[in-house]
Amino acid sequence: MHRLGSVTVDRVKTGRDLRKSLEGRLPKTEVLLIKPNWYSPHPSNYTDADALRMVMEAVDAKVIVVEGYSMDRQDGSMSFTVDGEKVDWGWLMRNPSWEWAKEEDRWDQIRSQDRWFRDEHGFTDLFQEHGADYVNATEEIWMGNTVESRRVKKRVEERYPAASTEEIYGFMPRRLAAHMGFPMVSLGRVKGYGGEYPSLSLKNMFGLIPDPLRTWWHGPDNARLDQSIMDITKLYASYFNLYGINEAVKTFVATDPEGEVKAPWGRYAVKPGHGLVAHSPNLLELDAVTCGLMDVDPAKVGYLQRGREVFTGYSVDDVERAETLSRHYL
Repeated sequence: MHRLGSVTVDRVKTGRDLRKSLEGRLPKTEVLLIKPNWYSPHPSNYTDADALRMVMEAVDAKVIVVEGYSMDRQDGSMSFTVDGEKVDWGWLMRNPSWEWAKEEDRWDQIRSQDRWFRDEHGFTDLFQEHGADYVNATEEIWMGNTVESRRVKKRVEERYPAASTEEIYGFMPRRLAAHMGFPMVSLGRVKGYGGEYPSLSLKNMFGLIPDPLRTWWHGPDNARLDQSIMDITKLYASYFNLYGINEAVKTFVATDPEGEVKAPWGRYAVKPGHGLVAHSPNLLELDAVTCGLMDVDPAKVGYLQRGREVFTGYSVDDVERAETLSRHYL
């Protein structure tokens, strides 16, 4: 185990190991919300049932798993057309409203694919085993079960700079706000080793923006993405005590244009993770230190630099120390 600022870097194999690592760090609580990384079912690209089980076994709390819908979290059979035009990134940049998805049986298709993912990958059984609840943020928001935007705006702006768009303030489900003040774990996967835009605990929060394909929130050439990540993180940080865990317990994803896994956005390689976890109550510091472990320069990661304007920053010395430990852990 190593401590780098507020970040703990450790090796774990079981829930008991993680419980010991988190002791004195993650507050004891009656309720724990967990946001896994469930963008798509490609190999090693999502928080698997074993990793989620490990966190559940590490705490004595009622667990609520929170995620939004994703059109990439499906078995490959789901696609939509509107007025004869295929719904894709380009179409959604021109037509950012999701009212079309509520027509005919489209919403039911998205729901059924979410159920498929949970059933296929062992999450349905895991939730039953541990008595965990599942709340889909998209479902709640589309049903109109949200905290009044005016109240959300006031709460967020008392703590942080204003969001880039008022729409963000309509994204707090009442079912979640009922547990205001409890800890929420952003359970990030270690993805993007050796690249320039890793997906870690802060990027994981982006999945709580309800759009199943978040094209508009990326913006042209991803110009809006960094701010969107900060906006949704500010929203949830205003209601919950965020705690980040970045895990590569079994594997991690490495940037590699010739990697063995082919996904719609390109190729990547899967590498053994050797039990790595890094965790901290400061998501920005956690991700910067994790970057040091994974051969990524955090100074070149846009959302981390944007985050320094919003949250408590990180120590460059701690990142450099992480770089010296990288071979030991990865």
